[in-house]
Amino acid sequence: MKNVFIALGKAICYTLLFAAMQLIASFVVTLAMGIGYAVEQLTLNGGLDYNTLMTVLYDGITTNATLITLVSNICTVGVLFAFFALRKKNLLSEINASPIPALTYVPLSIMGMCFAVLITFALGILPISEEVWEEYNQSASMIDSAGLIPMLSTVIFAPIAEETVFRGLVYTRLKRAMPAWVAAILQAAVFGALHGQILWVAYAFVMGLVLAAIVESTGSLFAGIAVHICFNLMGGYVMEHIFTESTALYIVLASIILMVAATRSAVRIAKSGKNI
Repeated sequence: MKNVFIALGKAICYTLLFAAMQLIASFVVTLAMGIGYAVEQLTLNGGLDYNTLMTVLYDGITTNATLITLVSNICTVGVLFAFFALRKKNLLSEINASPIPALTYVPLSIMGMCFAVLITFALGILPISEEVWEEYNQSASMIDSAGLIPMLSTVIFAPIAEETVFRGLVYTRLKRAMPAWVAAILQAAVFGALHGQILWVAYAFVMGLVLAAIVESTGSLFAGIAVHICFNLMGGYVMEHIFTESTALYIVLASIILMVAATRSAVRIAKSGKNI
């Protein structure tokens, strides 16, 4: 029982670090915008309007959501590297980020893209209310935008930071003190809960389970990162151009077949340790 409490304590600490970095980044951006607005208004008008200031701060958070996420994720990984370096430990070893054959990334990429297709299809056929959809679209609009910063944030650094924390640290620590399936469910639940919006919570939970299974079956966190990157790339930047009513059924069927084949191939190549 003692080991369970220790594992839970470590998992909570790493989760709090992740959440704290998000809050700190939001605070810094909000403070910077507030100071800028205040200086401008005091200079031009000699006073401040409180309601307008609150609006500016809120708009600042919503319009800079991807920048906030980018900064917080980079800081999260940086803090973790520094923390383990101070303890004279290698972060990559601690999160089970062992090398896998380069050829493994081909089926892993296919898996990530197919998984995004299947999640999109599932959301489309479930009986979801208009209110939930409206809330989902409003939340998604803050991060689904073109440009270098949104792409770096959602496609590159979010998968790296999230996999490092949840599958690399939370899952591995929990797994030391409890069955792997219990650890997988717990980390997926926390991963989902931190996404906030109800639809994000639901599919992030499923995604957390799938990614834990991928990491477990391949023996490397790099596999989870690869799948996560391709999932976000497909869902955020590719799906809307190929997923229509006329193509949906064919794409879903192809995705099921490809995902099964890609999963088997990725596990086989990763376990072989050879670039075959």
